[in-house]
Amino acid sequence: MTEQHQLCLVLSTLLLCHYLGDFCLTTKSMIRAKSNGKEYFPILLHAGVHAMLMALALALFGVSFQGCAVAFLIELVSHFIIDTAKSKLSIIYEVLRDNTHKPYWMVYGFDQLLHILVVVAIIGLCL
Repeated sequence: MTEQHQLCLVLSTLLLCHYLGDFCLTTKSMIRAKSNGKEYFPILLHAGVHAMLMALALALFGVSFQGCAVAFLIELVSHFIIDTAKSKLSIIYEVLRDNTHKPYWMVYGFDQLLHILVVVAIIGLCL
């Protein structure tokens, strides 16, 4: 397997981890916390799920323990900050809570873009 193929495989795997963390392994309490902007612990748990999935996936690709630990911390902190900021914005601007309005989707898309950029940065740092 070429280095380019391996990078594509790692990126695809980490994006799958992001999908699993954001859409399959998110609990009702995490969703509620992200929508009300007041409960931080469920958002931290949500970020922890993402960080654990990413660290485990990187370990499967042979990334060192130190590399996996760095990835874990970067993902944990960045995911928490991004999701908390989005949650706080939704509290301030009611239009961001209504998925029938374009600003909701613009912020949702920007949130996902930030998460993907973090994944790319982690690959650059850890591989």
